Amino acid sequence: MLCSPARLTGGRQRHRKDDPKTMTGAMYAAIGGLKTHMSNLNVIGNNIANVNTYGYKAGRMTFKESMYTTSRTGSNGGATSGGNNPSQIGYGCSIGSIDLNMSPSTYAPTGYPLDTYIDGEGFYMFGDKDGNILSTKDATALELSRVGDFWIDPDGYICNRDGKCLYGFARVQNPNYIAKPTDKDKEDAEASGIDITSKTIISSQLVPLRVPLSAAKPTADNKGLIPGNGKPGDPDYKADQYLWNEGDPVYPYLVEEKSADGKTYYTNEYAPVDYTGKVAAAEVPATGSMGLGKTNMVVGQNTDELRASDELHVQLKEVSVQKNGAIQGIAANGDTVIIGYIAIANCDSPDGVTHIDGPYYKAMGGAGALRVSALNGVLEGKYMGNQSMDILGAAAGNPDTDPVIDPMDYIVNEKAVELRSSGLESSSTDIAQEFTDMIKTQRGYQANTRIITVTDSMLEELVNMKR
Repeated sequence: MLCSPARLTGGRQRHRKDDPKTMTGAMYAAIGGLKTHMSNLNVIGNNIANVNTYGYKAGRMTFKESMYTTSRTGSNGGATSGGNNPSQIGYGCSIGSIDLNMSPSTYAPTGYPLDTYIDGEGFYMFGDKDGNILSTKDATALELSRVGDFWIDPDGYICNRDGKCLYGFARVQNPNYIAKPTDKDKEDAEASGIDITSKTIISSQLVPLRVPLSAAKPTADNKGLIPGNGKPGDPDYKADQYLWNEGDPVYPYLVEEKSADGKTYYTNEYAPVDYTGKVAAAEVPATGSMGLGKTNMVVGQNTDELRASDELHVQLKEVSVQKNGAIQGIAANGDTVIIGYIAIANCDSPDGVTHIDGPYYKAMGGAGALRVSALNGVLEGKYMGNQSMDILGAAAGNPDTDPVIDPMDYIVNEKAVELRSSGLESSSTDIAQEFTDMIKTQRGYQANTRIITVTDSMLEELVNMKR
């Protein structure tokens, strides 16, 4: 039966009202699918491009459904009629998330003794040479990385190949050291938990690690030589006495520092020297309470005009990294010199760190709290910035007025992580997985282009309709 022109016109009106909207909706959904699949291909391409990049963490993109339009709402039904489900049409997909897989990757040997691999979770911390990190809060400003391509720069700092300084815990002079402690000294030290028998201790201030400075030649002028008396064989003969040897390592000492929050910290400092061969007048060797120990060893002056520093550091051989993070080498006199201990940072959510540039991350929103740790018993029970309950006076006196230590400043004793030298962390890109995802993405993109083609054909048929 032939339709009347009026009915035919009405039919076209209903078609324009409903079907074109549906068909262009399909086209918009397909366009959204094309954009999302292209973004996924970008992630896959970046993963494959970095298949040989040390420390690279592969990304993963997830899809999510885009918005929906509801043509009929759902109903629960009533006493006499049943209910119905809602009728909804989606408009494609969009990017759900782009995540990083921060789980440790495999060890890749390189043969360089200072290349270091973190066998476990955590990050190295990098910053500039002027860092003064006394609390965990301050440590959030440092950059994090899994790549340990270290070397010693001309000024003796432990840096990576980008020139960023590695942060850790340095060895310092023990301010409470007593060469020949009495029994009373030993009893007092044992009661207070203070080490008085070791010449050096490990400072819990987080600093850029640096090779100890080199002692200058001892002379009478710099008080390193006590001249003798008489000649050999004389009854009153005394030989020259040298208080140190040229080239001996000179470690920094601890000096008291007050902060704006009322807490007391102890920071690493070198004794000021006027570089004329004499120790500054105010620097007199002393022992006793924390922060008073200082050295009278004069640091060797560097005369190389091309160097940025005026201080000469110890020349070390056979520098290596130990499992507990100790960076040590052999000095010219054969002594073992420990530069310091590498600190490891951990976040509540390692996958939530923010990728800032190259192999570097920061603990920003999504990473949770940052914690600083030392490995295998190093600095166990210590707090950042050489804080202690005894120093702060919070363990005695009035606890309501004395400042207390922030629990986040506690240095975690990490037992499940070790460092392995002469190698770096390989890329976490899984080539087989990436090629599989690439094929799926290609076919998804192809299917979406087909939807656009079919929608275009249907719209062409609609436009070509005649009375």
